[in-house]
Amino acid sequence: MICPSCKSDKTAVIDSRDVDLKAIRRRRECDDCKYRFTTYERVEPVKLNVAKRDGKVEQFDREKIIRGIKIAANDRISDPMVSDVADEIEQKLLELGEPAITSKKIGNLVISKLKKIDEIAYIRFASVYKNFQDIDSFEQELVKLKK
Repeated sequence: MICPSCKSDKTAVIDSRDVDLKAIRRRRECDDCKYRFTTYERVEPVKLNVAKRDGKVEQFDREKIIRGIKIAANDRISDPMVSDVADEIEQKLLELGEPAITSKKIGNLVISKLKKIDEIAYIRFASVYKNFQDIDSFEQELVKLKK
């Protein structure tokens, strides 16, 4: 690490602590000029690819999961909980270790999480995700949910 004051590369870490699950705060001191400064280290996430239904492959974007859940939940689920769900799904996808995860697999993970958290958000998400064509398919999903 280079000192921002004197540009020396002789610095030492004097304190280190976790800020959150994805960052570490380090307090540093320059050995030459004794200037103290703080740095933050963030874990660079592994790049995930998503295989779409039309055959295209694109980079995973957790914001799409968050947007989909927020639309389905319509303020029924708090923002921190939505973020936690997105984190859990992303972690699960990383654990799979597949080169490209299907969008269907991601949708199924979202549906299973929503089913446990909020039934209304679940049914709203499922109605779009499963592409209900008529009231009967919607009703069949409700019957499954009641069981």
